[in-house]
Amino acid sequence: MSMKRILSLMIATLALACSGPDMHDAGEEGGESLATQENAASYYVCGAPVFNCPSGYTILNQFCSAHCTTLGYSCATWGYNETLCYKPDPITGTISATPTNVRINLDVTQTGTTNVCFDVSGISEGEVWLSVNNQSEVLFARGDNFCQAAPWITAGNTFAFKLYSGRAHTTLLATATVTGEGYRGGTNPPPQCGPCQSGYSCFCGDRVCRREGTMCP
Repeated sequence: MSMKRILSLMIATLALACSGPDMHDAGEEGGESLATQENAASYYVCGAPVFNCPSGYTILNQFCSAHCTTLGYSCATWGYNETLCYKPDPITGTISATPTNVRINLDVTQTGTTNVCFDVSGISEGEVWLSVNNQSEVLFARGDNFCQAAPWITAGNTFAFKLYSGRAHTTLLATATVTGEGYRGGTNPPPQCGPCQSGYSCFCGDRVCRREGTMCP
């Protein structure tokens, strides 16, 4: 959830807990605020018990309010008479690999490198799982917004980097597919990148040593 959304929900919670009748005038019919009709991020409901919010909304807080008491909803039985519901940010994610076609001079080396970058929104973190040639997936990376080099791409194989929401490994958000292409360039090919210092590699394909975990230009 974005910081802006978190701040707005905190303000809404405090305002509803401390407000007088003016705060709730628009919602006296049916116990819902006018914001509900506008598909707003949050709204309140008078009454108890309330076990679920409408579809797409989640219970944020339940408390005893003076306004709902004046409408005839007691706090005596359940300890609250007002429920604040909110609509979470949608969970989204993007993933990319640079390059997606890794060319490998088999006269010089057996592996090449790609740089995988991913980002998630609406959730604290995501996981990238790797499947080679549609085989079983293994964990490649975990986080919310960064890049990681994969320096073991081999010719003739397909590498699918799959971004999942959270750690449950159930909700797929996006996929980046990389292929390894081998060729024979001889043992004296044109000038190549490197050798690079520790933590740097030639993953952008332009013969420039770059810090691993950064994006290509």
